[in-house]
Amino acid sequence: MCWKCIPFALDAGHTNQQSLRAAVAATVKALEGSIKPVLLGGPRLRARGRRGAFLALADAFKGGVATTADGKGLFPEDHPQFIGHYWGSISSGCTCESVEASDLVLAVGCVWTDYSTLGYSLLLQPGKVVSVGPDRVTIKGGETYGCIDMEAFLRALAKAAPAKPTSLVNYRRMAAPRPPPERPLATADQPGDKALTTRALYAQVQGLLTPDTCILAETGDSWFNTVKLSLPAGADYLIQMRYGSIGWSVGATLGYCLAAQAQGKRLLSFIGDGSFQVTAQDVSTMMRFGAAPVIFLVNNRGYAIEILIHDGPYNQIQNWDYTALVKAMRHDGKAKLFTARAATEGQLASALQQAFSADKADHLAFVEVCIDTDDVSKELLEFGARVGHANSRAPNPQ
Repeated sequence: MCWKCIPFALDAGHTNQQSLRAAVAATVKALEGSIKPVLLGGPRLRARGRRGAFLALADAFKGGVATTADGKGLFPEDHPQFIGHYWGSISSGCTCESVEASDLVLAVGCVWTDYSTLGYSLLLQPGKVVSVGPDRVTIKGGETYGCIDMEAFLRALAKAAPAKPTSLVNYRRMAAPRPPPERPLATADQPGDKALTTRALYAQVQGLLTPDTCILAETGDSWFNTVKLSLPAGADYLIQMRYGSIGWSVGATLGYCLAAQAQGKRLLSFIGDGSFQVTAQDVSTMMRFGAAPVIFLVNNRGYAIEILIHDGPYNQIQNWDYTALVKAMRHDGKAKLFTARAATEGQLASALQQAFSADKADHLAFVEVCIDTDDVSKELLEFGARVGHANSRAPNPQ
């Protein structure tokens, strides 16, 4: 055979049928031998038809279904089997206990890093995990079946999986209903004079979410605050946790927004001031190509997440006039742009009323929200402590 006829790699989606049948049989055996298994979805469910196949498996499985933080939005949050987001000790209420106390976790498309494992502090035991990757399945840290497309595996397993509702029943016994808002929020008609806080910011944002909303969050406290938002059915969500690349979100906003607009959706991006300074010039390209996201520039005067992991003078940054900078990028005066700066709850309510008005739907909306440097979520405080401790360990003597 001519060497030119030999493929460099198998086509995406290729599945060895014998390996598939063996993997499904081994997984079914593991499920049948468990009492309270949990289904856990991760970011690699995003590709192709995996999301629909995962949903089909969940419907057959009947038990509790959680997602990792970077898998948020890949399973409907209004689904009766949804039990929240798993992120170790900073998971949503009772989710960590349900996942880590399970006698079997079917982890599909999960990616484990120092960030997603909260400084390697998860209590998941490999001997209780069936790991489903893009092209292989590993049973409880032992035998591995390769050359299996994830979607094909999920659809085959959905036809054979036994119903195991116990984890969902247990979760419902433990879980408490979400508490009501502590007090009425300011409105544009009756502006409040209270300084803007992180909690007030995301409380107002929650009221704006629709099925046609997409959310993108930059590395930092935006992770922990947006993951707590309740997504309406159909809404999408994206964060990048594998590398924690500061500044990623601005360029990602450009691409994500154009894709979302093609589907009739609008993107909301939450970007810290330090991250924005790395790649701010991409806003100019957004205006050039008619991208119309709503960018929340969270100005807390520094790299808050880095301060909590490893503090130093390098985490303090020069404060820019961000709205003036964005206006300067509209050099030809033709780009459709709306800018606002909010330091109080009332100012934010007024800015959001304008940014989400019908006549601004095709505008790039840039809303600078000013909050105190120390106004961070409790999840970021714990994340910083755990990751900082993991990163400060002495290297292995080799």
